[in-house]
Amino acid sequence: MDDHLLRFDKDKVYTFIDFETCNLCLNFCHNLPWQVGMIKSVNGKKIDEKDFYIKWPDDIKVSKEAARITRFDMKKYLMRAIPYDEIFPTMEDWMNNADYILGHNILGFDIYLIKEYYKSMGKDYKHLLPKIIDTMCIARGVKCGISYKEGDDFLAYQYKMLHERRKGMKTSLIALGKEFDIKHNYAMLHDAVVDLELNLKVWNKIKWMMEI
Repeated sequence: MDDHLLRFDKDKVYTFIDFETCNLCLNFCHNLPWQVGMIKSVNGKKIDEKDFYIKWPDDIKVSKEAARITRFDMKKYLMRAIPYDEIFPTMEDWMNNADYILGHNILGFDIYLIKEYYKSMGKDYKHLLPKIIDTMCIARGVKCGISYKEGDDFLAYQYKMLHERRKGMKTSLIALGKEFDIKHNYAMLHDAVVDLELNLKVWNKIKWMMEI
């Protein structure tokens, strides 16, 4: 019987998380997130969402390329930004109380921002790692024909897939969405919540492609 697999569990709570940032650096010395989006999902459906613009003690400096890709609007940001320490309790609650924390390339990017965010609050993030599911890593495993073996370290498997490279392999969120014929507002991607809505749809496809 395989009813223990995640695709059959209708009660697990999933928190999807995504950051939009000033650039692509992996620490707060040279980069800060200006938006964090979260979606809470049960049984493959969105049941709640949060969308925060983050205010830091220092002024943020969004690179021209990042601003172009994410359509960053300084006026909108200044109107909506909330102090980072006021946002953190909600972010912490959603991740601590989730059975799993999901993101696309979360192990290659967002987890470093989560680490820095927790550090800025004087807290440790490591208890979150066993709950991480990176949909990009799962997609690479599927495309490479490298299955996860039950009983193995799932986090280690995902990190292995994170570094797996194959010529012509496309595992971006956009590529997977179009490959799976998922209807979505692709023109509005690179907004955290819009990205996460697609991420949830992609997860609902690939969870049937691997025994996890």
